[in-house]
Amino acid sequence: MDKKIITIIDAAIKHVWNKDLSRDYDNSFLLKEDSLKSAFYFHLRNRLGEAFLHNHNLRLFTEYFIGGQRIDLVIAEIDPEKTGENFLGDCVTKVITTIEMKYKGSYANEVVFYEDISKVLAFTENWQSSSKHYLAFIQEKYFRPAEVVNWLDDKQSKAAKDKVTELHAYWNGESDETVWNVFDY
Repeated sequence: MDKKIITIIDAAIKHVWNKDLSRDYDNSFLLKEDSLKSAFYFHLRNRLGEAFLHNHNLRLFTEYFIGGQRIDLVIAEIDPEKTGENFLGDCVTKVITTIEMKYKGSYANEVVFYEDISKVLAFTENWQSSSKHYLAFIQEKYFRPAEVVNWLDDKQSKAAKDKVTELHAYWNGESDETVWNVFDY
């Protein structure tokens, strides 16, 4: 996939996270992971636009299965020559982007976040080098700014370099505002 297309997709995902989803959250449109997933799909599809998606044979799918794994949201390249006569899933030629999402309150065990991290890191090891992966985590928990750390440790960060972006939202314990961060590894 052309790097220019990946750059456009990356910018759209970051805009959706920082602007669209943060606005939805502030206006009480998001409740748990399914509404986050639905809103992410809606905003990303609108940001990229139908013409862009059609011109580059790209489609967005939720709950996409590949290699025995379910992915919350993917952008996939399809072979338009095969559509119409085949199951659409069989028309996918390449998964360009994956987005794993979690939306949990302060009560949640952080293990669920780390399970998604492990899944995404496995993708970086086993998939095409041009695929880009995102961890989109809303954690309704208070943190002081000095306490906030990235989810990946140093070893994982090296494996994720140029392949993973962390999208993380949490409650600021000092200002009582929700903070929306983007971190590229």
